[in-house]
Amino acid sequence: MQLNLILRRTIQLRSYDFNSHGVDIVEHLDEGLPDVNGDAHQLQQVFLNILNNAYDAVHEVGRPARIEIMSTKAGNAVEVSFRDNGYGISHPDRIFDPFFTTKEVGKGTGLGLSICYGIVKEHGGNSLPQQYRRQGATFIVRFPAAPHTASLGVAAGVLQK
Repeated sequence: MQLNLILRRTIQLRSYDFNSHGVDIVEHLDEGLPDVNGDAHQLQQVFLNILNNAYDAVHEVGRPARIEIMSTKAGNAVEVSFRDNGYGISHPDRIFDPFFTTKEVGKGTGLGLSICYGIVKEHGGNSLPQQYRRQGATFIVRFPAAPHTASLGVAAGVLQK
C-alpha cells in the first residue's frame, strides 16, 4: 500500500476542523515512496491519532497554528513525520504508557498513543517522538519498505516482465 494515499485521506477527515480553526496544514509528501505492507485502516488510525494530538497541541498556543506532515524514503524504510508548533511533549518518557494523559478529565483516555505504538510495532515499524521546548514536537513513524514484488498479472503468468 502507498502511505501517501492513507495520509491524504486522513488529513481530509480533519480538514474542516483544521480550516475552521485556522490550523495551517503543510504537506511535504515524497511521491516516489516505496510501498509498505500493512492494514490501511490501522495505519489510518495511527495517523489520525497523531494528527488529533498535534491539533490539540497547536490549538492551545497563542500563535498561528501549524502542522507539517512529511513522508520520505529512509534507506529500506518509509518515514512519516508530523511536526507541530505547540508547546511540546511534557512527559516524553511516558507518552506510550497506557492510560497516561496530560489532557483534562473527560478529554482523553490515555490510550491513543499506546494503541498506536502497538499498531506500528505490529507493522514492523517504530515510533520516535522528538521535542523542541516551546517550539513544538515532531512525531516520526517508520515502516519497512515492502520488498519489490511482481504485479498480479506477472505473478499469474498472464503478462511478461
